[in-house]
Amino acid sequence: MKGLIAVLLAVLLSALIYLGNFSWWLDTHVVESNAFTDETVTALNQESARAAMGELIVDRLVGEFPLLIVVRANLASLFSELLASPALKEVLVFVAGEIHDRIVTGSDEAIVVDLGDYREAIVGPIEAVAPRLAALVPQEWFTTVVVLEDDSLPDLSRQARWAGPVKYLSIIGALALAVFLLRFVNRRGMGVSLVGMAFLLAGLATAVLVPGGKALALARAQSPSVETIISNTYDQFTGYLKLSALVFALVGAGLIAIGVARWAEVNGKNTTGA
Repeated sequence: MKGLIAVLLAVLLSALIYLGNFSWWLDTHVVESNAFTDETVTALNQESARAAMGELIVDRLVGEFPLLIVVRANLASLFSELLASPALKEVLVFVAGEIHDRIVTGSDEAIVVDLGDYREAIVGPIEAVAPRLAALVPQEWFTTVVVLEDDSLPDLSRQARWAGPVKYLSIIGALALAVFLLRFVNRRGMGVSLVGMAFLLAGLATAVLVPGGKALALARAQSPSVETIISNTYDQFTGYLKLSALVFALVGAGLIAIGVARWAEVNGKNTTGA
């Protein structure tokens, strides 16, 4: 009976480690606005993300002015290059801030940027190829460029509210339970092995969480371009979770090995003594 209780405590410890780690990541990488902005700008600066944003902007532009379809490919490349320029970094920072605001408040509004200052850089290539087409694009369009449509982002407002308190409660609870488990199991080697099992299970659960969460996030994508942006951003943000899953698994495997070796040593001495 005591052995079963010890195993159940190890499973509970695993859940606390998993929850504490996830809450820590959520609070420090997602809820914290500066960290979120830095991670998002890094993700959006990737070539594939810039190309996807360029496609979204051009889709909106061509949707309003169908004649521009003849220079669509050139426009998409142009927007991608513009987004890579230092001048437009502030636009990416703005977009990152807007994304953060949407997911932590639960807002489903579209994200709109002002590219009025870059009108000449955008229209210039169009004028060189088709002056009449360029004349069709009014100045007003550049001040209301939609980067992400309504309801394109996940709602993490509920998780953002409980991330901080749960982070500390889970970590404190895990430390207390680990100490109790080591004392509860008389055979020290077995106790260490059970704590190791808890770390290993937490690592495996985290490893399963990352791709599972990505699948849920991508389910909201309304187009291949939005899917690319979400995928790049998700991969950028979950780097910590992937690393922690590996660390937990290694720590768990190491503790299990130490515990088994300790148990074997004690058992061997008892056998010799007998």
